Amino acid sequence: MGLPNFFQTPKHRQFNVKPRYYDPEKERIENLKKKYDPSTTEEEKLAEAKIRIHEAFQRSPEKPKGLLTTKKLLIYLAVLVLLLLWILR
Repeated sequence: MGLPNFFQTPKHRQFNVKPRYYDPEKERIENLKKKYDPSTTEEEKLAEAKIRIHEAFQRSPEKPKGLLTTKKLLIYLAVLVLLLLWILR
């Protein structure tokens, strides 16, 4: 009924993903229990605090989502205007 297919089309991929239930409130409570557990030593608490501080510094600040920031746009516009004035002179 149509044109013959000379190339073999790839078959679709199948993934076996088992969804997991995530309860952030339960995790927060477990972390608080672990944090205030009397059996944890000061070294363990200090190590956890160091990890949290290190992770906080590793996070990068949010970058602008647009293609150009306003500063870059103004700089490009100024350069374009200067080039046009130079060419037309």
